[in-house]
Amino acid sequence: MEKEQKTSTARYHPHYYGKLIREHLFFVCLVIMIAALLDVELRSFYLVIGLFGIVGVTILAGLTSPSNRAVMFVNMLVATFMFLFFEYFTIIRFVRYENFSDNIFLLRQVISIVFLIILYYSTKTMRYCNDESCKINPPLR
Repeated sequence: MEKEQKTSTARYHPHYYGKLIREHLFFVCLVIMIAALLDVELRSFYLVIGLFGIVGVTILAGLTSPSNRAVMFVNMLVATFMFLFFEYFTIIRFVRYENFSDNIFLLRQVISIVFLIILYYSTKTMRYCNDESCKINPPLR
């Protein structure tokens, strides 16, 4: 048992955030499902692209692993695109209604912030995965 703990501690790397990325991807899918019900302006987006996107992002979350650098790169690209998309529509909503307490504005802003967090941690993980240690000795978490 002690040998297992030593091995897992030795393989731990402080710059791998796959578990955190998976949790945030799953969380943002839940928020988007709620937004699909409430956000009338983007409802057509949510009903067509959003639902397929939720399935895709959920699969991406499931595939996220320390041994698959390509999935980490896709996490980074998806987070970048989705952050820009939702933040754009968040700003449009604010400019139109000028109300920080608007529920739809807040919902879109939460989605944007979660994708920004995913982008940050995906980038940190990619930086770690550029190191040879990721390929030779991937972390366990």
